Amino acid sequence: MPRIPRLLAYALAAGVIAAFPFLAPNPFFVHVGQTFAYTAIAVIGLNILLGLSGQMSLGHGGFYAVGAYASAILATTYGWPLTLSMAAALGASLVTGVLVGAVALRTRGLYLAMATLAFGFIVEIIAQRWISVTGGTMGIMGVPQIDFGNFRMGPTYFFWFAAGLLLIVQIASDYVFGSSIGRRLNAVKESESFAATVGLNVPLWRLGVFAASAALAGLAGMLFSHQSGFVSSDAFSIRLTISLLIATVIGGLGRSAGPLLGTAILIAIAEAIAAVHDIGLMLYGGILLIVLLVFPEGAIGLLGRRRAPSHAAPQGGPAFQPHRAERDGAGGRLEVEGVTKSYAGVVALRDVTLAVEPGTIHALIGPNGAGKSTFINVVAGLYAPTAGRIRIGGTDVTSLPAHRRARLGLVRTFQNLQLIQSVSVIENVMLGMERQRSLAGDVLAFLGGAGHEARERAEAAAILAFLGIGELADMRPKDLSYGHRKLVELARAIAQKPAILLLDEPVAGVNPQEAREVARIVAKLRDAGISVLLVEHNMEFVMGLADRVTVLDFGNRIACGTPAEVQKDPNVIRAYLGAAEDAA
Repeated sequence: MPRIPRLLAYALAAGVIAAFPFLAPNPFFVHVGQTFAYTAIAVIGLNILLGLSGQMSLGHGGFYAVGAYASAILATTYGWPLTLSMAAALGASLVTGVLVGAVALRTRGLYLAMATLAFGFIVEIIAQRWISVTGGTMGIMGVPQIDFGNFRMGPTYFFWFAAGLLLIVQIASDYVFGSSIGRRLNAVKESESFAATVGLNVPLWRLGVFAASAALAGLAGMLFSHQSGFVSSDAFSIRLTISLLIATVIGGLGRSAGPLLGTAILIAIAEAIAAVHDIGLMLYGGILLIVLLVFPEGAIGLLGRRRAPSHAAPQGGPAFQPHRAERDGAGGRLEVEGVTKSYAGVVALRDVTLAVEPGTIHALIGPNGAGKSTFINVVAGLYAPTAGRIRIGGTDVTSLPAHRRARLGLVRTFQNLQLIQSVSVIENVMLGMERQRSLAGDVLAFLGGAGHEARERAEAAAILAFLGIGELADMRPKDLSYGHRKLVELARAIAQKPAILLLDEPVAGVNPQEAREVARIVAKLRDAGISVLLVEHNMEFVMGLADRVTVLDFGNRIACGTPAEVQKDPNVIRAYLGAAEDAA
C-alpha cells in the first residue's frame, strides 16, 4: 500500500491535536497531553543528537532546567512580558548548548558522556544552592500561565500551543532524518575523517546539532515551568535525564518517529510506578537495561520489522559518463613542494616534491612503511605537514582543513574503507554529492517528496551501473564482498565530481577481474580530464595505467619518471622491486 503523502499526514496530525481536548474524557487527560507534548520535544532533540550524530549527552536535564528557570525568573522576578521571557529562555538554552558543545568538541564517547553529566550536576547544584535567585528546593512559585496580550491560555489552549510546537518540531525532525542532513550526520557519527573529505565541517556540524538539541530541551523546560506554575530544583535531578534517555531508546534510537512512541511509553510507565516513587530511579535504570538487552531497536524497530522501507526505483535515463574536468586549466593540477611530516621526532616524510598534471595518472609506490599513506593524508588535509607547501590549481591549501580542500575538488578514497554502515549503498554514493547541495533544494525535496532527491538518487544509481554494481543499490555495505565495497567507495568518489582524485590502494584485496574493471574506470576518469594520484602495490595495475610514477622509500623520494624509467632505476630495484642479488 502506498505511503500516506507527507503533507496529508501532517494535516491529519493537526486535526487530531485540534480534536483531542474535546474527545478527552476529563481535564486530567488534557494535562497528560500537555506533558506528552513538551517531553516529546526534549526527546526529539536528544534522539537527533544521539541517534544521528552519535554524541552521548547525560546532561540534557541541565538544558531543560536552564529553559525552565530562565523563563520563570524573567517572568516572575523581573516581570518581563511572557513572549520576551520565553524567547530569552530559548536563547539561553541555545547559548548554553553552544558553550557546553564547544567544550564537548574535544571529547568523544565516555569522556563526552562524563563531561555532560558533570554539566547536569553543576546546574542541579546551582539550582539548589543559589537560593536568592532559584529559590532552592522551595522553588519559584507563581510562574504565570502563557498569555499573548490580553489573551490568557487555559488548559485547552495551552495543550494546542504545546502540541502545535511539537508538530513543528516533529516536521523538522522528519526533514532532518529524511534529507541529506541525516546522511551527513550519520557520516559524522561513523567516520569523521570521511565526513571531512566529502566537504563537511565536522566540528561545526557536531556543535550545531548539540546546540539545537540543547535548545529543544530548553524549550521543553520552558513549557514545563508555565504548565506547572512552580519550578524547583527537585524537578531537574539525574532522574530527568535518565527518563529522557529511556524515552529515546525505548522508542527507537535513530528513528524519526521513535520519540513520540517512546514518550508515550515513558509517561505510561511514570503513571504506573507513581506509587513507588522512592525506587523510581532504580526502576528506570532496570527498564533501560532491559530495553538495551532485549530489543535495542526500540518499539519503532519492532513495528518496522514486518515492512522494510523501500524507495521507488529510479527511472531509466542516459548512461552515466564521468564529468569532464578542465584538462587545460589549473584547477586539476596538484603541486606538493618539499613536504616533511614528523611525529615526535620520527620523520615519516622528508622533503617530498611531486606534481600531478591535469588529466594524468601519477602513481605513488614504495614498500610498506615508505610513507605513502601519510603522504595521501597530508595532501587530503587530515594531517598537517611539518614543512612544505601544497597547492590545488595554483591555490595554496597547506593550512586549509580537509573539508575546504574537498570543496576545491580534491577527492579521495581510503585504504581502510570508510563506508557508512547505517545507510544503503546508494545513499553512500549520494553522500558524495555534498558539494552540489543547497539548503533550499533540500527543503523543496522534503516537501515535494521527489524532485531534487529523486534526481540525486537517479544519478547515484547511474554511477553504480557504470561500475557494474547497480543491483547492489539497496543493500547495506556490511552485506557486500570486499571487492564490491571497494567499488562502492570509488562510486562515491566519482559522485563528488573530482578535479583531483586520490586513490589509496583501490585494488587491494580484489580479484583480477575486478582489478581490470577498476583499471578501465580509472582510465575513463583520466580521459575525462580528472587528475589521479594513485597509491597501489599491484605493479601490473600501476605500470599499465600510470603516466608518471614517483617512488618513496623510508619517507624519501628516490625516483620519479615514466613507468619504463622507474622500472630500470637501480635505486627502485634495490628498494622496492627487488634486486637480483637480494632474491638469490
